[in-house]
Amino acid sequence: MNDREKIRYINFLMNVKNLGNNRIRNIILRLPEPYDFFNCSPGDLRKIDGIDHSIIRNIFEAKQKLSDYNTNADKLILDAGNKKINILSLTDPDYPENLKRIYDAPAIIYFKGNIRNTDRYSLSIVGTRNPTEYGKYTCEKFTEQLSNLGIPLISGFARGIDSIVHRVSMKQGNLTYAILGCGADVIYPYENRNLYYELIENGAVISEFPAGSKPDKLNFPRRNRIISGISLGCIIIESGIKGGSLLTADFAVDQNREVFSVPGYINSRQSDGTNEIIKRGQAKLITCIEDILSELEIKFKPFLNKELLFRDEKSIPDLNELNDTEKKLYNKLTNEPTHIDAISESTGLSISDCLVNLLSLEFRDLVRQLPGKNFMKA
Repeated sequence: MNDREKIRYINFLMNVKNLGNNRIRNIILRLPEPYDFFNCSPGDLRKIDGIDHSIIRNIFEAKQKLSDYNTNADKLILDAGNKKINILSLTDPDYPENLKRIYDAPAIIYFKGNIRNTDRYSLSIVGTRNPTEYGKYTCEKFTEQLSNLGIPLISGFARGIDSIVHRVSMKQGNLTYAILGCGADVIYPYENRNLYYELIENGAVISEFPAGSKPDKLNFPRRNRIISGISLGCIIIESGIKGGSLLTADFAVDQNREVFSVPGYINSRQSDGTNEIIKRGQAKLITCIEDILSELEIKFKPFLNKELLFRDEKSIPDLNELNDTEKKLYNKLTNEPTHIDAISESTGLSISDCLVNLLSLEFRDLVRQLPGKNFMKA
């Protein structure tokens, strides 16, 4: 079966009333060749999971419009080709392996860039569009450390946490996929246009929606199930109680994926959701990548091809090497940004003394400086 026949076949199934991704998946895996399907008797169709009398009637009704559906499929193929979009069907060997296993896997995905089979060992990281400095720092740290291990990272291309995941992954030379809620040729949000072109060169943008599809709000829940489905586990870094990231977590649970959540401050709206799913037992609390890798060590071993050696991210820094002023400053800082004026006031040190010693702590990777003369523990 050539690619055109394959896409025509799947496009026909996608137009059968009430068939849905789950039944389409069952049909394609049972009858991968269009000839076998179109010559299949009603009795044989009933042997496929989820196919009952009403669905068989819908199939035979749709066959009356087969020519129209084939014309539509040819247009989808032409549009994708003109926009340099690749198409993969569920039966294609390059179709992401983890995604293929979910019960409502998209029968067709469109992508620009490069898809590699190492994505079977990927993790997804998602979170709020409006992260705090704590959330940004945590996301950067997790992304950088997982990227250094070569673990592909998946996210949703939104502003905030998603964009940080993609940018830091590529900065580390790591594979990253952006899952879109629009066509693979549509840049949304447009402010991420430079990131989009970088992803095409260094990773991939992936969508189940045809070329030209606009970012309709109903598309994003469907996108979220792909984010979780394509990966081995899902990490949530800052999410409000009604955030889309929690919907991704729900999908991950349904798909039997591991869900991890970074705890946040109890007075931070951006952490209401992450704290809640930890409290409900829906997500495992994590504070370092060791927590993730130890949980998934067996699944990652074939990819890393070695025993996982963890750095103790939870260890307390050795303060004995610091002078009294540095110790005083370090002990006053927290994991939230503090302005230099407040640091000076709380320590009784002059601003110039604070800046000199904070710079020394920054060189030791104990302190992080943020815009506006704000400082926090690293």
